[in-house]
Amino acid sequence: MLSDETKRKIVEKILESEGFKSSKTYKKLLLYLVESSINNEEPKEITIAIQVFGKGSDFNPGEDSSVRVYASNLRKKLDHYYANEGKHDKYRLKIPKGHYRIEFVPMQSQFKKRFTIKNKTLLYSLSALIIMLLVFSTYNYFQLRKLTSISSSVVFDTVWHNLIESENPKLVVLGNDLFFLEIIDGEETIVRKHYINTTEEFNEYKAEHPEKEIIGITPYPFFPKIDISTIPILVKLLNAKEKLTLKASSELKTHDLLENDIIFLGSFRSLHFMSYLLRDSLIEYSADPEKMFVRFNEPDTVFTFEQAGEPGQKHIDYCLFRKVPGPNKNTIYMFVSFFEAGISAATRYMLNKESLAELSEMMRKKYGKAPEYFEVLFESQGYSRTAFNTKVKYFRELSAEKLKIW
Repeated sequence: MLSDETKRKIVEKILESEGFKSSKTYKKLLLYLVESSINNEEPKEITIAIQVFGKGSDFNPGEDSSVRVYASNLRKKLDHYYANEGKHDKYRLKIPKGHYRIEFVPMQSQFKKRFTIKNKTLLYSLSALIIMLLVFSTYNYFQLRKLTSISSSVVFDTVWHNLIESENPKLVVLGNDLFFLEIIDGEETIVRKHYINTTEEFNEYKAEHPEKEIIGITPYPFFPKIDISTIPILVKLLNAKEKLTLKASSELKTHDLLENDIIFLGSFRSLHFMSYLLRDSLIEYSADPEKMFVRFNEPDTVFTFEQAGEPGQKHIDYCLFRKVPGPNKNTIYMFVSFFEAGISAATRYMLNKESLAELSEMMRKKYGKAPEYFEVLFESQGYSRTAFNTKVKYFRELSAEKLKIW
């Protein structure tokens, strides 16, 4: 059993990490919750509001959700810490959902012995992807200057000028699904569950199933099928003179978001660390195969869009495009969909002169200008994973002041 002194030392290390050392609010909240737990107390929401955030005694949790929002963000910041600087820590701080007590949970043992992939289909898919990326990189190195020139007229300034004019390195992030290893019937088996898409969700699942012999998350990425036909155009847009890197979303670190302009291409289930960029309280989404949806909770209206049909047949897909400011004078672009049809349609739309002019006009009518930062939801009707008809179903301006990553 951990001593109180050991617990405090564990917390001190966390508070000195990149994600916490400059955040007085989250430092104060975490310290308060830890001290309460050490004293065998679980503070109530109203107590936290008064003692941590300086709210009055008339604080009403039913009308003010700020404590719950901060607690949710604190869980995400801890998850980010353990995925990066704290990945070798022996203990993990956990705040169970619906509670405000701190638990010190032993970290999963690292899977160090060699293993073989039993599922040959997955192995072949992984090998094919690696070969594809190598060929793609080589092709662009030699052929980049042969691509059709993309002038600034193809894209209106408020969308891509940050990327074109920036001297930051460029990072294209491909979303990869989370798989983990489990011993089943005496054999190491690769497992995929639709409701486990982050390290935090994996750790929760493992803690809830102590009877299972779960080894850990696979050390190699698995990418869903995506349309890469627009990537050469993106590469040209990013400028051949700039450094360009490809990376899996599960491999992202804090410094990646600080040092690069980023374009993310992936599904809602493959966001990993990038899910921090969808912390906006107005957005809800579900990647559950039984009900996939994106929801925007505006003050007076709720807009809900549900995926329909099977991707291999006639279906409707949605892709969320987001342009947001990074934490270090950089810019982050996101294309997030349920299936590949949505990403394919949205990237083509955002790189097409005529369609961008149409979107620009819609935003100017609503806001009197083309916003610097914004999001757009595209609806794509398609067949056999191919989009044939794409429409703008929702868009809104985003405030840079409210989009701080940490």
